[in-house]
Amino acid sequence: MRWLLKLDKTSRLVFLSIIVGVVGAAGSHFFLWMVERVSDLLIVGIGHMPVLTTQEASELGASPALPLLNWLIPVSTTLGGLLAGVLVFSVAPEAEGHGTDAAIRSFHRLGGYVRTRVPIVKIIASALTIGSGGSAGREGPTAQIASGFGSITATWLKLPDDERRTLMLVGMAAGLSAIFRSPLGTAILAVEVLYSGLAFESAVLVYTFIGAATAYAISGSFTGFAPLFKLVGPIGFTGARELPWYALLGIMAGLLGALMPRVYYGIRDAFGKLRMPKHLKPAVGGLAMGLIAMVFPQLLGTGYGWMQLAIDGNLGLWLMLALALGKLVTMALTIGSGGSGGIFGPSLYVGVMLGGGMAAALHGVTTSAPAPQAFAVVGMAAVFAGAARVPLATLIMVAEMTGGYQLILPTMLAVAISFMVQERLGHRWKYPTLYESAVENLGDSPVHQGEYLQTVVNLLRKRVVTLDPTILDREFVERLSRGEGVPMSDGNEMVYMTEVPDDSVVVGLEIRQLPIPSDVLVVSILHDAEAIIPDGSSRLSAGDKLTVVATPTSMEAFKLMLAEKAPEAEAV
Repeated sequence: MRWLLKLDKTSRLVFLSIIVGVVGAAGSHFFLWMVERVSDLLIVGIGHMPVLTTQEASELGASPALPLLNWLIPVSTTLGGLLAGVLVFSVAPEAEGHGTDAAIRSFHRLGGYVRTRVPIVKIIASALTIGSGGSAGREGPTAQIASGFGSITATWLKLPDDERRTLMLVGMAAGLSAIFRSPLGTAILAVEVLYSGLAFESAVLVYTFIGAATAYAISGSFTGFAPLFKLVGPIGFTGARELPWYALLGIMAGLLGALMPRVYYGIRDAFGKLRMPKHLKPAVGGLAMGLIAMVFPQLLGTGYGWMQLAIDGNLGLWLMLALALGKLVTMALTIGSGGSGGIFGPSLYVGVMLGGGMAAALHGVTTSAPAPQAFAVVGMAAVFAGAARVPLATLIMVAEMTGGYQLILPTMLAVAISFMVQERLGHRWKYPTLYESAVENLGDSPVHQGEYLQTVVNLLRKRVVTLDPTILDREFVERLSRGEGVPMSDGNEMVYMTEVPDDSVVVGLEIRQLPIPSDVLVVSILHDAEAIIPDGSSRLSAGDKLTVVATPTSMEAFKLMLAEKAPEAEAV
């Protein structure tokens, strides 16, 4: 592959994006095959519960009768949780939980690095979790599996960190595109899900387009290009008189979207405090989930067939509302306990049931409400757009997954309102969104902080710009004031903040008079309330806070110099 390394960066990434797209499609379908085989062994073989597909649900035209209080369901879910827990926590703990968040964390904090064993473990553990009836989605594992391949490819080729991060996102887009038959939406999701604010990793978008399109073309050649869910009948937007109802749906979706992270992470943290081996916690979560599923077996697995029935208007009002709340709780029990699965699918399930339930309620009191199918589809988009704060990607993905392009206008309204309601309610909470590793904006990502700092330091060294003297202290004071170093984007340098002691020997001296190591740069001096960009004539005072760029070793030497006491202080 030496010829590949000789290509310019753009050509190399285009070629590798195609390769990652091919492998992402293959990996996704292998994972789906694994889920089906495990389902045949566990939830069908042991639990005697059929897995309802979207095609079967569409052909049924009515809700099938299900046995209640089937005690074999908890046996299957507990066994699946036990096997997944032992595998994950013995081999690759990174594979626990919902894989998308692990991919986000890798992008921001690990340079896009993923251990080779993680995708393999994720495939098996997620197949065990979902195939046993666990209430989890397929997208999280797929995202971690395909993004892991992209990362491993870059590591094998010894590409720089920025190209590894790019290929990781390409893999995520490719895997999701193959699963959900949504090339445009998943390409955008991969660059939008990294941030909880309205920010995108825009420089990567062209490559995620290539990877997602490649995976979609290959996958569709075998499974067809029909949308994942089927819409029948006239469901289009009929006029402005419907907009108030969609606005109401957006408000309710925002409220539910704000509740979802609190419930999910609350249950996850509760499992974290349990004094028992981590290997066994997914079994406990599976048992609790299975007990609930004895009453509501519709909550088992991904539940796509039941989502199709809700879209078709074939479920009752109270059942849909119960399933919306039940899916939220069982998702948290399955994944929050340490099981392996995704949260995107369950979030769509919650949205469909909310929309379908609201439509059923409204049609009981007014004739002007939109069609149940339309409300279910828009609810699907609005809940996840708020809970995960990915409005644009969700808007497009749901349209592609259902073929409901005629519902774009009301979906835009509901998604926007849901996003704003969820953001307003959740911004002060410990877990504001479903993805705890997402940061609000590009400036909050350690990746871009390092790039920003490197640029600032280079400009300061060259003295070619006039810099806002408060910017470094304003942006990084919270981290630096704790004594933590912020890594730069290249080399071994880090940014630190330290204080000049009252009795230091450097008090009253100019910077040019100090024996500062050559690889230490004093970037700013915070003197009282004034921030100063220093030069050689800058004089240090007691209590000054210094922002310093240095290697860890040279920083220790610099701190020792500052700690040296003045002769007068030693005499006292």
